[in-house]
Amino acid sequence: MQTEIIEKTIEVREQLEAEVKRVKEAVAGAVDNATVAAKRAVKQGRRAAEDLVDDAEYKIKQRPFSALGVSFGVGMGLGAAIGILLARNGNGRNGK
Repeated sequence: MQTEIIEKTIEVREQLEAEVKRVKEAVAGAVDNATVAAKRAVKQGRRAAEDLVDDAEYKIKQRPFSALGVSFGVGMGLGAAIGILLARNGNGRNGK
């Protein structure tokens, strides 16, 4: 009886070891695949950013005054928005 229990315990342990090994290999494979996919995404994002910068440089070279005007307008708009927000927040602090 005791021998049967020991044999069954050894058999179950071997099955568990095999299952753990299988799961470990599956997880390692999934991690490797995810790492490769992440590296690809980073490379693709970098290429897209470089293309965007190249396109912007080209357009600025083609129409420098338009680029200057757009930059000036964006700066004025942001400055006005920040000024309005600061004025709105500053009203509550002026002695009240």
